[in-house]
Amino acid sequence: MPIVENKFKNYIANNNTEILILGTFSHNVVDGADFFYGKTRSFLWHLLPVSFGLNSLKEASLIEKKTFMEKHKIDFADIINAIDVPEGEENNLDDSFIDTHVNEWNNLQTIIETLPKLKAVYFTRKTFNGIHQSKQQIMQIAAFCKAKNLRFCKLETPAKYYDETKQKQWIDTIVKQTTCMKA
Repeated sequence: MPIVENKFKNYIANNNTEILILGTFSHNVVDGADFFYGKTRSFLWHLLPVSFGLNSLKEASLIEKKTFMEKHKIDFADIINAIDVPEGEENNLDDSFIDTHVNEWNNLQTIIETLPKLKAVYFTRKTFNGIHQSKQQIMQIAAFCKAKNLRFCKLETPAKYYDETKQKQWIDTIVKQTTCMKA
């Protein structure tokens, strides 16, 4: 089986990161996303800046996104580094398919350990339906964060659509820290 690596497998989070946002897997062969959550169906680059009272960066350049990240001390990582893909399934983006074909998990505990200013870790998924292996990984990360006194919460997925309810949850969780969906 061919191995498909995470498009950002070798990405290194900024040492000044205070907020780490976790995704599942950034596919290397589908959608020309230039950075995490850059797919047209993702609204992270709208939700996140608006949470801080700023304009959407959904159509912004990578430089503008990175400037925002640096200013707000936010960075990204995915939980999966590579998947084994049967021939002809290279473009399968279904979460349950990816979850059952993991070849290599990202060592997020090591990444977290290298971020001395880290205060919070957020996973962009509300439920674990169909992703049992990923759920186990997230539960380990949540326990690790708890042991390190780091805030760990889930966020409504930024995928597929944007609405005010989702925006409010992001604001309340990330900025106000009044809500926290536990893993």
